[in-house]
Amino acid sequence: MSVNIREPFDFLGDPVLMTKVASRETTRLLALQALRTMAATMVVLLHAQELIGLHAAAHGHAFTHFKAIPLGAGVDLFFVISGFVVVYASQKLFCSPGGRAEFVRRRLIRIIPLYWTALTLRLAVLAVGAGVGAKLFPDATAIVTSYLFIPYDSLGFGSDYPFPILDLGWTLNYEMFFYALFACFMGFRRDVAVPAAVACLVGGVLIAAVFPPENLAIRFWLHPISVEFAAGAVIALLFIHGLALNCVMRIALILGGFALWLVPVAWFGDTSGPGFYTWIRVMVWGLGAVMIIAGAALGHTSFKSAWSRAIADLGDSSYALYLLHPFVFLIFKAVLGKIELPQVAYWPSVLLITALAIAAAALFHKYAETPVVAFLREKTRPRASVPAVGVG
Repeated sequence: MSVNIREPFDFLGDPVLMTKVASRETTRLLALQALRTMAATMVVLLHAQELIGLHAAAHGHAFTHFKAIPLGAGVDLFFVISGFVVVYASQKLFCSPGGRAEFVRRRLIRIIPLYWTALTLRLAVLAVGAGVGAKLFPDATAIVTSYLFIPYDSLGFGSDYPFPILDLGWTLNYEMFFYALFACFMGFRRDVAVPAAVACLVGGVLIAAVFPPENLAIRFWLHPISVEFAAGAVIALLFIHGLALNCVMRIALILGGFALWLVPVAWFGDTSGPGFYTWIRVMVWGLGAVMIIAGAALGHTSFKSAWSRAIADLGDSSYALYLLHPFVFLIFKAVLGKIELPQVAYWPSVLLITALAIAAAALFHKYAETPVVAFLREKTRPRASVPAVGVG
């Protein structure tokens, strides 16, 4: 896969301003692109199973869920990859004039347009439901905090689960907190800023574990799951400094990560609530994700076959897939409300719903998300030039 573009090599949507990326490093990044595809698909498959499971229960039938690996760990993969990307994509912004502002500009353009679109669609659905008396419309506080990425109990789950109106947005509340923290250190050299940001985040989480903050938002942001971003940042720093593990070590890491995922987190505590961000999750799902990503990134991986390239390419639409698949599901939910599937059709339906969600997200990314992001990047580009990002 040749990469010779001015802006951007859109690895997780970050405009890495460069003229040429070494082919070996590009191939290593494609491994993370493939993992992004895997992470988003895991989440969608989890929710598709829940949809069919509810349909089965409504008709008095049993449905067997896929439990070989924890599909919810797709979020942990996302978090570790996000930590990696923030460091990798911002290499030449550290300690540079206007670097902090450029970092914030890039992150906001990447995250906000699609999230606000999905959130607005969710509000439109709720408005229709409220109009026919089927749902309650959220209050003003819930709406404002949801748009501003501030943890707040919008869904009535309780203070331990401060989800926004679009419940998937809980992950973005963590993302934006991590970006804000990272921006504070952009004025330092990279090799000072990254360890300092990591130490600040991990230290804050440890302090909060001993002295839980009274403020709901701070308590949420400093849950143990936040350290997964820090782990991704450390892997990126090792990647940038050229660490390359041998094949045996990488395979051992990847297989070890998947093996760790086989350990049921329910053995160690209650995981029945709507949210789950504890040390148990970090030590099983989070550490497994770290091992898989380190094994994938810290060495050369061949992406010569058409199918492997296709999987990597789908990584570009993973953000759209994550946020928009519930709206694709609404169509199937309406259909399932009028028919009764035979049990033999349950799993084919799960796979069909997942595949159609992936296809819809890919089309949305190509024809809607990408043009909008490109337009906003161009219109908000600072007049002063920003240093090009190299790969050394």
